[in-house]
Amino acid sequence: MTDLSTEVRVAECTQANSQNSESALPASHVVYLALVVGAAFVLYWGSSFILDARKATTHFGADSWYYAELAGGDIIRRVASNYYLDRVARFHPTTVFMAAAWMQVFSPLTQWIAPLYLLKAMFAATGAVGVWAASSAFAAVVPRGYALLFGIVYAVSLGVWYFASIEESKIVTASLSALYIAIYLHVRKTWTVRGVVFLTGILLVACLNEMISGFLVIIPVVDIFMRYGWDWRQGRWIALHALAGPLAFAIIEGVIFGRLVGVSHPEGTSHFGMLIFYISKNYYSLENIYSFVINWLFFNVAAPSRDAAYAVPAWANYKGYFEPSLINYFTSPTSVAVAVLFCAVVVASALPRYRAERTGTMAGIIWALAAYVLLRGLFFIVFNPYEPLLFSPAVTLALLLMVAIPFAASKVPAKQALLGVFAAPLFIANGVFIIGR
Repeated sequence: MTDLSTEVRVAECTQANSQNSESALPASHVVYLALVVGAAFVLYWGSSFILDARKATTHFGADSWYYAELAGGDIIRRVASNYYLDRVARFHPTTVFMAAAWMQVFSPLTQWIAPLYLLKAMFAATGAVGVWAASSAFAAVVPRGYALLFGIVYAVSLGVWYFASIEESKIVTASLSALYIAIYLHVRKTWTVRGVVFLTGILLVACLNEMISGFLVIIPVVDIFMRYGWDWRQGRWIALHALAGPLAFAIIEGVIFGRLVGVSHPEGTSHFGMLIFYISKNYYSLENIYSFVINWLFFNVAAPSRDAAYAVPAWANYKGYFEPSLINYFTSPTSVAVAVLFCAVVVASALPRYRAERTGTMAGIIWALAAYVLLRGLFFIVFNPYEPLLFSPAVTLALLLMVAIPFAASKVPAKQALLGVFAAPLFIANGVFIIGR
């Protein structure tokens, strides 16, 4: 496995930068990273008050009222008698156990902070951990200056920001996915048994929170195949690593489901039952696929409008989605700036004049991340094509890494300035949506 410790960085990720990244982080970088993570927590928790005040915590299909029950305390005992807690415990036990521990540890603070807002702080903290993980992932493949800027972009991307600001399991899934990707990017540089065990532990916890997190395994599978072809000696560890998914399934279906009383709704009887229930009610069309794709790839990062007053055909009486049209990005100066600058970042990296001359081993990780985004997307197109933003925060980091790697390696002038200029209107556009004005 020694080949995994001989990474070749692209363009600006030269040998000097590689040596620098393996040394102790400079104090200034640690301080800046701490400030970014701390600011993310404050941003998310503060936004939770705003969204709650304007009754905007159920956009995009979020079931925040289910998770609000976690603020009631004595969570584990109440699961058996509370339908909402029962449903959450069946499919997202990681979130339930996190909330139970959080509310127990911080229960003394309920003298000054309402239990619901104490619970919201947990989801905000989970989002902030995801920002730290994302920044670490970027630091593994691009120079540190770009890593912090891309970490900020990740932090203020719409899906991450919104779901870290409400009580929902989706930010837990997103942050665990970010942790998995970050750990793998470091493991692929220096393979160790300890690193793989840690990676497998994260995968197990992620699958316990959402079974579809098992799709994360496609990242090392494709990456190692792209680098070594059919020589699977380099990836033998994946066979054991991938068992985390089936183990999580056995725990949820065999242990957790077995200890819970029967649920009253057919979609909650099992993972398979839920899958069949949704598929039997779905309607598939080119319009639905188009709507799914633009939500998955674009709306997840940047809000196309200041409100979500569109009702999808499946739920005509529920207005909580964005109108499925990219044209809405050109209805305000801020969203225009976001669209134009994003295109500039992506297109400039691909132009022959500026693109990197070679991608080295980074090509493997780009294809691997693309496979993960595609596989997760294909599943949810089949499972629930109407609510892509509900499941898209888990691919936000992968999408941004696919942009960051060639951009940081390109010869585009003033790249850091361009990235900083892009982050500013992105923050404003998504902030306008959060505030609702």
